Amino acid sequence: MPVYRSSTAERAASIALAARTDVGRSREHNEDTFLISDLARGLAYGPAAAQAAQVSVEPPLALALGVFDGSGGASSPDAASRLAARTIHAVLSRSSSRTSDDLGRWLLDAIAEAGRAVLDNARRSAQHRSSGSTATVAALCDERLLVAQVGDSRAYLLRGGALTQLTRDQTLLQSLLDSGKLRPEEATTFAHRGVMLQALGLREHLCVALSAVELRRDDTLLLCTDGLSDLVDPRQIAAALGAHPDPAAAARALIDGALGAGGGDNVTVLVARFDGPWLAPPTGDDWTQVIDIIRFFDGQPRWRPHVRRAGSR
Repeated sequence: MPVYRSSTAERAASIALAARTDVGRSREHNEDTFLISDLARGLAYGPAAAQAAQVSVEPPLALALGVFDGSGGASSPDAASRLAARTIHAVLSRSSSRTSDDLGRWLLDAIAEAGRAVLDNARRSAQHRSSGSTATVAALCDERLLVAQVGDSRAYLLRGGALTQLTRDQTLLQSLLDSGKLRPEEATTFAHRGVMLQALGLREHLCVALSAVELRRDDTLLLCTDGLSDLVDPRQIAAALGAHPDPAAAARALIDGALGAGGGDNVTVLVARFDGPWLAPPTGDDWTQVIDIIRFFDGQPRWRPHVRRAGSR
């Protein structure tokens, strides 16, 4: 079971991070947000008054990263996405997890508490009635990256030029595609593309999808809202990440790509690059293996671990 490495190995770690958010070309308010949470030091970075953040994480390593796509509420400090990010940081900051199993439980608890906070806020305030938010949060435990998801904000991993989608959209569209009731060629014209099966604030009980992937040296993680993934296809995403080794430059290029494609929604991206001898180098046949710890398909959670093999060098 993975545990945090010794301080000697941790000093050799290198994680560069950058995130950006943009209101887009059609919306009046930006209801997206992002979270960079340095759990070891109790520090959190988000857009606040600025629209971007760039940090390098120093040892010891305890990290949570997230993107959130809010809806149905005004752009205010209590908007669903910002409330969710603050709540998740607060819960995870209380964690003393030393194994990926422990961290996974804390991650599930943090998202559940964020869901309750968003729902309670919507019930108390007419301004935020019917508000909700997606949440896609990645947390690091040694070389294992855990990814929890509610909604349709995505996580991707780029390894050796191959882009793997780590998450699976919790939408009516994806459910119909999975069940074979809708053909892939019908997806672009499907009238209910925006209908989500899961969101923070939608209901009392959430079914959070949880997956894991073993990181390799030079891996790049991308978290994004659908303001990017709906407009920029995976080949363009992979090309932008590959062309810009600096996470800040990659984040700018991805935002520019979404705006150039119309910018019809708020768009938020978070890019993290992992380097250093604390990670094993990828081999020539190193597939990205995604372990679905808790799966969410057709509106139901499935707890049996399942390994997906996707992407290759």
